Amino acid sequence: QMAIEMATTGMAPSLTIAAAMVGAAPSTVMHRQQGRKNREEEGQRRQKLLPEEERIVIERCYFRCRLGFPPTIWQLREIATSVVQKRNPDEVLGKRWEAAFKKRHPEVRTRFSKQLDF
Repeated sequence: QMAIEMATTGMAPSLTIAAAMVGAAPSTVMHRQQGRKNREEEGQRRQKLLPEEERIVIERCYFRCRLGFPPTIWQLREIATSVVQKRNPDEVLGKRWEAAFKKRHPEVRTRFSKQLDF
């Protein structure tokens, strides 16, 4: 962004030189000028759940944990599916959605439960 501003205001004669001045790759600066988003922004666009919906899923998981019944992976998927289908009934989650969700939210982790002896 800074390189684009430098080139448009005349502080640098070209985008390539402006990119070199700020230490960015010229191709990256040119792509940004053409409107391409960075990886993080593009990844957020492709996610099935909106950030607010992901927060709802996390809150429901924590609620179940406080009750003493932490959700399994399949229950996590069911919770997320119910949340996303309120917005779009035809929406389905991908095969590896759980792994990507856990990568985005490291505070949510799975554990093996211990059997209680009576």
